[in-house]
This record gives sequence, structure tokens and C-alpha cells, in this order.
Amino acid sequence: MKNFLLILLCLTFSNTVHGKSAKILNLSCKYDPNLIKVKNKDTGFLEDEKIDRARICRSFGCKDIVQIRKYDAPTSENDDEYRLSNSWFNHQGILLDDFIITENNITISTFVSQAFFLESYQINKNTGTTKRIFYRFDNADFFNDISNIEENSSSPPIYNKNGKLSLNTIKFYSIEPWETFYFEGKCFEGTGV
Repeated sequence: MKNFLLILLCLTFSNTVHGKSAKILNLSCKYDPNLIKVKNKDTGFLEDEKIDRARICRSFGCKDIVQIRKYDAPTSENDDEYRLSNSWFNHQGILLDDFIITENNITISTFVSQAFFLESYQINKNTGTTKRIFYRFDNADFFNDISNIEENSSSPPIYNKNGKLSLNTIKFYSIEPWETFYFEGKCFEGTGV
């Protein structure tokens, strides 16, 4: 009974902090391990035989459920939040920077997470063809680049008003990720691939 009350309390607190949530999009994705490419900042693209595809699939999920949830803003002054959950960002999800659904395409990109990862998706809604890119920034060069940009008073702010770092900002400043993982596969709306 104590465990049940604890779970109920946690759920209540979570809803209070983030407001009401609604599932906006549910995708079932499957990526071809043979099409995974890895690029390191210092060495460029790795040769196929040097890529441990089984480990990458275990870590990042070559078969995955991707969910987008909308969290209502607690006050009318705030914007609603959109968060992505998948096998990597699976707890409360990661805050989205871009989320665009058109008649033919879905574009998703996250902000840089607290663990210095960022993920983006380009999905063709008609064919399911998906390109997923996973960026890894957890190295000393990244922190040096950020410090140098922040010290330059003529540079526009690197973080948004909520202290988040976006993919567009990273590209604007030509900050290279330490490691980039490229996935190709199919994502379709609903559950089950």
C-alpha cells in the first residue's frame, strides 16, 4: 500500500510540475543496422568494419517507439512544452527544439540534453523513410568552444531564454559534435513495425 501511495504522489507531483500532458505522436521505428554510419570529429567517418553495430543498436535502439508528448504550460505566459521519449530519452523525455508536421513530412530535433546529446529525425509520412541523427557533444573541445563563444561579447547569445542549446545554434557557430551516429530506416505512425 505504501508503494502505491508513493507512486500516486509522484504522478501527482509530475503532473503539477509539467501540467497536463497529451500524446501528440506515436511512431514505431526500425533502422537497418547495416546502414549505420559513425563519424568522429578527429577521424571522420569510420570504416564499416570498425563500427560495432550490435552495440550501437543496443545503446540507441534500432527498433524503437518514439513518442511526442505535449505538456500544457502552467500559466498563460509560458509556451507549451513538447518532449520526445524513446529508448534513449526514456524517463520524462527530452525537450524539443523543432517539431514540424506537414502533409508529407515530420521534422523533429531536440535541444542538447543535460548529458550533452542531441537527436534529430526527418521522416517521410508517405513512405516512412526516416533519417535519424544522434549527436554526442560530451568532450572537452565542446566545452572550450562554448566558453570561447560566451567570452566573445559580439556573439549573439548561445542559449535560448530557458538556457537551452539548439541544433540551429550549434550549426550557426560551426560547433562539431565529438561523435555523430547516422541511422536510416522506417518510422510509421502507431505501434508495431
